[in-house]
Amino acid sequence: MEEQKKNTALYWLLFLVSAAALIFAIYSHWPWLTLILPFVTTFFVKAMDIM
Repeated sequence: MEEQKKNTALYWLLFLVSAAALIFAIYSHWPWLTLILPFVTTFFVKAMDIM
């Protein structure tokens, strides 16, 4: 069978935005920076097409 290639560009963009937000939260010592972690990891997994 032939596998279809999924378009993951949106997930890569969302991953980069959330990673930038995480870096900014670390830099600014934001107390709730762990709230960004689920977004970073989920969008990375979706962009890599693992899930």
